[in-house]
Parts: sequence; structure tokens; C-alpha cells
Amino acid sequence: MITNGVGSVLRQIRKSRGESIVEVAKATHTSPASFTKWENDQTIPSERSIRKLAEYYDVDPLDLLGVAYPDKYAKQKEQEKAAAEGSTIRIEDLIGNNSVLTYNGSPLSSGTKSLVAAFITGLIISQPEE
Repeated sequence: MITNGVGSVLRQIRKSRGESIVEVAKATHTSPASFTKWENDQTIPSERSIRKLAEYYDVDPLDLLGVAYPDKYAKQKEQEKAAAEGSTIRIEDLIGNNSVLTYNGSPLSSGTKSLVAAFITGLIISQPEE
């Protein structure tokens, strides 16, 4: 049996909303037996089921996925949290068609901007993943 897993979180959410297992199972097209096993941390719902439940409960799917599959999703959630706390500029936005890059107060030509984009892309691709 799994302890303090996603089932415990699902139970807390469901109870805080005053819903029964049968109501949630019906609304999410899940069997009550499966939902009971999930809540009792006997089995872990599939990623698809977790996403469906997150949508139903109107919560961030990564919050639930990070509890159910920490090796796969906890790092992603941490990265999103860090990005939200700081000033984030997506590289895609920086080098996208709708942005104007400047150097010393002068806009770069589209050719120079393309070179900068290629250089940044090359740097990112050449770095080993952490």
C-alpha cells in the first residue's frame, strides 16, 4: 500500500467539495471501484485519469501528477514554480517574429536577429540535459 500518495490528495479535494465517490466517478467517467482504490492509495491512477480529475476539480494537473509520479513531474513543477517567482522571458518570445531586438538602442536587422536566434538555439542544443 502506498502512503501519502495522490489518493490522499484526491480524497481531501473530494471531501472539501462535499462530493461522494459515486458523484465524482460518474462525472469523470470512472468506476467507483477504481476511484476507491485510488483514494485508498491501493493503486495509482493513470496520467490520463489524473489529468481528467484535475480538469474536473479545476486544479493544476502538475500538482497531482507531481504527487503520483514524482520522478517524472516533480522537477517540471519545481521549474515552473521557479519561473513564476522570477522574471521569465521565454527565448521563443525573445527571438520570435513579433519582437524587436535592440543593441545599443538600435533595432537589429531581421538577418542579424536570425543569426542571434541560430546562435542561441545552437547553444541550447549543444548543452547536455540536466
